[in-house]
Amino acid sequence: MDITTHHINMNKHIDFHSHILYGIDDGAKDINMSVEIIKKMRDLGFERVVLTPHYRANYVANNTTKKEVLHNLQEELKRQNINMPLYLANEVHITSNILELIKNDTISLLGNYIFLELPFDVKIHNLDKVIYELQTNNINVILVHPERYSYMTIKDLQNLVDKDVYLQVNFESIIGKYGMKAKRMVKKIYKNNLVSLAKLQIFITKNSLNIKEAIINIIYIIILIIKI
Repeated sequence: MDITTHHINMNKHIDFHSHILYGIDDGAKDINMSVEIIKKMRDLGFERVVLTPHYRANYVANNTTKKEVLHNLQEELKRQNINMPLYLANEVHITSNILELIKNDTISLLGNYIFLELPFDVKIHNLDKVIYELQTNNINVILVHPERYSYMTIKDLQNLVDKDVYLQVNFESIIGKYGMKAKRMVKKIYKNNLVSLAKLQIFITKNSLNIKEAIINIIYIIILIIKI
């Protein structure tokens, strides 16, 4: 999978960031919900899905657990004749022992790419060191939803891109789902051509999957990007 482009490539039809591996984090609660989301993703035109369950304080399932759940999900998709290749990764909250977690087979990478999450409101002063250590171990860093980190400036993000860090933004930030500050920042990121990947959040509620809302958002987002 080519994820090294610095532009959104909608023709790839790959969801690079999802929380639909059931029972692992705050995403899908059970296998039926996972299957329903995957069906809807297929209906939206997605052909492959990268599973990126959280790895942070409250969500510390290791790879053995995640692979068991993934196997069960794949078997259920096969039983229902649903063809959707799934790839296991993690959204990893920054920690000083990331390399140890990788070596101990606790967290999953997408090939040699790691999806890295930072605190939303507390600046990490050793970020450059963590990124350097990962890169010197041949691990590429994808920084997720950078527009939502309150302390990040466009200069900070440009510096990260210059250090070969990839930026993955939330589509919904463009329509203000995460506040006006994130909305303004994501527009700056697009204007400065810093986006590597963009992700669509499929909202999961207690009683429904808001796929209709997601489709409307995609249309609205395309219009907004053109106007940026």
